[in-house]
Amino acid sequence: MVKVIGVDFGTRSVRASIVDSRDGLIATDASGYSVWQVKSDPDFATQSHADHMSALAIVVKGVLRMAKVSGEEIKAIALDTTGSTVIMVDEHLQPIDDYYLWCDHRAKAEAE
Repeated sequence: MVKVIGVDFGTRSVRASIVDSRDGLIATDASGYSVWQVKSDPDFATQSHADHMSALAIVVKGVLRMAKVSGEEIKAIALDTTGSTVIMVDEHLQPIDDYYLWCDHRAKAEAE
């Protein structure tokens, strides 16, 4: 039996599920993170890379524990994210600032 983990990053949480090729869905878990907004600027909406990575570690450990599966048993990981999130990176592909979310509209004048 082949076991895989599916990971889905959304606006406010990351979800993970373990699926077995014979038994189907074994376990699922979720871990939340914040959207950083500023009351004085309703167009501002960012997220932290560190928050995303921390939530990812929590949810993967949690779903493995719930499924009673070791990491060595996982043969593949499928991962998806919110497609319109903008992540600025340096020459080593490391984030240099917070993520700009789909609901961050500070550049609306430039976009027009």
